[in-house]
Amino acid sequence: MRFFAAALWRFGYLIDSKTRLAPKRNAKFHTPLIGVGSLLVGGAGKTPYVAFLAQKLKAKGLNVGILCKDTGDENLWFSKKGFEAFTGNRFELCKKLDGKFDVLISDDGLEDRRLSHAFWFCLTWNEGAKNLRDIIPYGNCRSLWKDHPEIACVKKCAMEWEKNAEQADIVFYMKPPLNTSGEVLPQNSKIIAIAGIARPHRFYEGLQKNYSIVEKIDCPDHFNIQKKVEQALKLGLPVVITEKNASRLSQSVLENKNIFVCELGVKQLCHNRSDNQINQSDVQKDNPPQVHNMVIAEAWQCPTEPNP
Repeated sequence: MRFFAAALWRFGYLIDSKTRLAPKRNAKFHTPLIGVGSLLVGGAGKTPYVAFLAQKLKAKGLNVGILCKDTGDENLWFSKKGFEAFTGNRFELCKKLDGKFDVLISDDGLEDRRLSHAFWFCLTWNEGAKNLRDIIPYGNCRSLWKDHPEIACVKKCAMEWEKNAEQADIVFYMKPPLNTSGEVLPQNSKIIAIAGIARPHRFYEGLQKNYSIVEKIDCPDHFNIQKKVEQALKLGLPVVITEKNASRLSQSVLENKNIFVCELGVKQLCHNRSDNQINQSDVQKDNPPQVHNMVIAEAWQCPTEPNP
């Protein structure tokens, strides 16, 4: 049954990519677009990596705008981190914002082939993405590698405690949980962990290295965990949540001394791969020098072949 459902999803995707999301021949943009996508349905680390790139560009003096979907909580998360984020149809947003920013970054949107002017980073966690068994709901991918010749740079990802971290291009790590008073949660504390994200197991694995989790409360991705948090606080134990989930909590709940927020950090590893392993003309795409050089620097770690 799941295989049949995956076949239906695949059929719908192929139709959509050739109709509604097909490239627009006459679409021209002046503002460069960097895309951060993944073949996974969620939980690939796109949002923290977008923030990482945006911060680097801002540090170079560039005016950065971030595009994200209007059904999640990413825009709230970006706004709280001081970025200008816009929600909605990404292609329409590109038209609306063209010329108003030095560079735009799309958080997800790899399946939208109308964004053909983008330089695409793809974050991978060793997913197969080669046949129907990898497609949801049978697998955990929205599309296959062969669907995306537009991917210019593949980034292999890992959590810092995983065995393959040394071979990864991007390593994510969990910072010590803090409350709004700036207090660090003492190690070995008994805690309640609440996660409304796509792949909570990594969140729990990281916490278990320093804390004793009395209860894990799983919620759907983008779920407003406010009520779950309020109920958990009645137990008198520290409640640890993700930074993304914290963006939807009321200020009064966030200020509770027993609410600790765990931020996800990003490290880049240099594997001494050369620039000629990526398509320089693809990077250029009429980008101003600052954006071009920055993209080259980020793509330094690309594997020789764009797609695994």
